[in-house]
Amino acid sequence: MQGATRTPPRGLMRLVKDHEGGVAVLTAVSLTTLLGFAGLGTEATLWYVAKRNMQGATDAAAFTAATAENAGQNSTAFAAAAKAITAQYGFTNGADNVVVTVNNPPQSGSYTTNSSAIEVIVQQRQTMLFSGLFMSTAPTISARAVAVATPTTSGSGGGDGCVLALDSGNVTDVTDSGSTSLQLNNCSIYVNGSSSSALTLSGGAVINSKSAYISGNYTTAGGAALNTTAGTHTGVNPAPDPYASVNVPSYSGCDRTTSVTTVSTQTVNLQPSTPGGTYVICGGITASGQSTVNLAPGVYILNGGSISIAGGSTLTGSGVTIILTSSTGTSYGTVSLAGGSNINVTAPTSGATAGLAFFQDRNAPNTKSNNFTGGATQSVTGAIYFPNQTVTYSGGNVNAPAPCTQLIGLKLSFVGNSVLNASCDGTGVKSIGSGSTGNAGQVALVE
Repeated sequence: MQGATRTPPRGLMRLVKDHEGGVAVLTAVSLTTLLGFAGLGTEATLWYVAKRNMQGATDAAAFTAATAENAGQNSTAFAAAAKAITAQYGFTNGADNVVVTVNNPPQSGSYTTNSSAIEVIVQQRQTMLFSGLFMSTAPTISARAVAVATPTTSGSGGGDGCVLALDSGNVTDVTDSGSTSLQLNNCSIYVNGSSSSALTLSGGAVINSKSAYISGNYTTAGGAALNTTAGTHTGVNPAPDPYASVNVPSYSGCDRTTSVTTVSTQTVNLQPSTPGGTYVICGGITASGQSTVNLAPGVYILNGGSISIAGGSTLTGSGVTIILTSSTGTSYGTVSLAGGSNINVTAPTSGATAGLAFFQDRNAPNTKSNNFTGGATQSVTGAIYFPNQTVTYSGGNVNAPAPCTQLIGLKLSFVGNSVLNASCDGTGVKSIGSGSTGNAGQVALVE
């Protein structure tokens, strides 16, 4: 019949009215979502645990590296020590998406200018499981720690040295001859030579020191004497080089293409283009005829040149490090400060060369020597550091000596009356030796 409505089959109507299947579908969808969120929560927990473990690894690694650096190990050695520690925690550099970075000084934070501070950073990209349903990129977890060794001066529980001879061979490391007096005020002498005459005193020479630590032994002759208030110790382990991790800063070109030469009361003032920056002299510094060379704060690199200051002439600088090096690997310069020369140099208290007043490249040949024999008018606050050459020394005003002077050389020779003090708080120097207390300084996590 036209216009009549057809009735759907009875079985189809029952299927349309049945809601039980819809509930099952909705339940399945809901359970999938709930399981996804549960899985994401589990992964987040795993990431949190990984972060905690990673922080423990970086803390331990930074502390270990700073301890090694404080003991005189170089940057390669203490970086390897740090990575070995993180590996023990399950974070091996280069494996399982792990990257371990060791910076000295740190690249961020409050210790970027502290050459004693070491930063360890551990990073690891995570593997996604359920989180892949919600995230397009795997997260990277990282942890960071900074440790620093605080230099310890005499009387404060750590290294108390102000004189260190580095040559650990069967040699005479230190000689003191003539009717001279070496006065080490509240600080000690460390001699690494293994010879039975590693320290040799003759001709009435006298050393007055807090302590003496000699890897071999010492000899005296002709009325000479070694006097210590806290003991003379022989057969001890060699003292580490406290500046072994300090390298010559990178440089290029010349700020001055010729040597600095002054005569006849002339005065020359030198200054880096950036305050406290680097000034490269492609040559040396020579002053004579009661002339003067004044150095503004900064690092002065003598590329292939020497320093020679005659009696009556003057070399001054505060916040200054003078570095003798060579870009060609030859013609390393030396230092000659004559008796009666007026020397007043103070090292910077922070930065990569903190505490270093004079620093000769450790690649310089060991066949040459240096003379710091300015006598009573010679005042150096900081370290005189010549790790591969001999230093002949006579200096220090008995009435007004520099507050903190460290003398470190491959070998040392004292030829005149000398006074060295160790009131080194705030000067930036690193501690020499460990005395009987163990570490040369106190290591602490600071970030």
